[in-house]
Amino acid sequence: MKKAIAAIVLVAVAGVVAWPKISPLLSEETVETAGNEARDRAPAVKTVRLEAVPFESRLTFNGTLVADSAIDIKSELRGKIANIAFTDGQRVEAGELIVSIESGELAAELSSVREQLTLAETNAERLQNLFSSGSVTASERDDAVSRREVLKAEERRLAVRLEKTKLLAPFSGTLGLREVSLGDLIEADTLITTLQTIEDLKVDFSVPERYQALLEVGMSLSLWVAGYDQSFSARVRAISPRVDINTRTIMVRADVANSERKLLPGNYARVELINRDEAALLVPSVAVLQSLEDVSVFTVQDGVAVRTEVKTGVRSDSQVQILQGLKVGDEVITQGIQSVRDGQRVDIRNAAGTS
Repeated sequence: MKKAIAAIVLVAVAGVVAWPKISPLLSEETVETAGNEARDRAPAVKTVRLEAVPFESRLTFNGTLVADSAIDIKSELRGKIANIAFTDGQRVEAGELIVSIESGELAAELSSVREQLTLAETNAERLQNLFSSGSVTASERDDAVSRREVLKAEERRLAVRLEKTKLLAPFSGTLGLREVSLGDLIEADTLITTLQTIEDLKVDFSVPERYQALLEVGMSLSLWVAGYDQSFSARVRAISPRVDINTRTIMVRADVANSERKLLPGNYARVELINRDEAALLVPSVAVLQSLEDVSVFTVQDGVAVRTEVKTGVRSDSQVQILQGLKVGDEVITQGIQSVRDGQRVDIRNAAGTS
């Protein structure tokens, strides 16, 4: 009896001594088992099945109106203003005189050179005949011919300079404000006025690269300008072939008809792009996951969550347009996303009558 009691006491003492070492192992095993059970448990989610629906989007961008053709009128010569043939804001046709510079001195020089050229031509022809008969040397003949050619070149140079004393409109348009007065001595870079087309304008604006799929040459746009309650129409002329790497935007240029001359170059414009898709795919905004690398959603395939990369279009407060990555009939997770991992089985708990 005493031996039995002693054995029990030894076992108890051994258990007390070993318990601190055994207890953590048992706890880790219990926690691991519980963790595995939690991971194996399918999270509850709600989904929507995609359908093609009509969708109209309106995007607004900031733009600037620019004249289709616009230049500063400046003289290439230094001289006095002899004639001002326009008034502020006047409409001119191509080839119409704007300003003329005093040209008397140049005209006199040209007249003198022409007289000398006439004599040089006669002399060169005479020496050519004499050379043929052996009366003069080749050197004398060549000097006469060279003199004639030099005077011809000088005549052309002075004729061009004389022509530049008359500043003509290079294209039809509207002149700006006059910046000089009659008799002013102007330099070659002095601004005289400006010339721009008013009836034909263009609007330049930048579009974020994520909307590039919505752009196409020839599409119609609407634009709004401060001071007018009406919208003006425009049509896309060209789309830049590259994306600005600093702003991640694409430059777009559209033609603006302005026959009533209500708009002016330099006007700020709000450009509105209206896009209607008769078979758009839309998902709730909460279903879209955005990261630095990509944009994705979770779809359900055979009861398993699959992370699917997508390309998005227009966003509203509650929906996002899907341009690539999904198709009609795909089932997208909209609730319970935080608990879902790629490749994990999920428990779909949609309300009755939905899928």
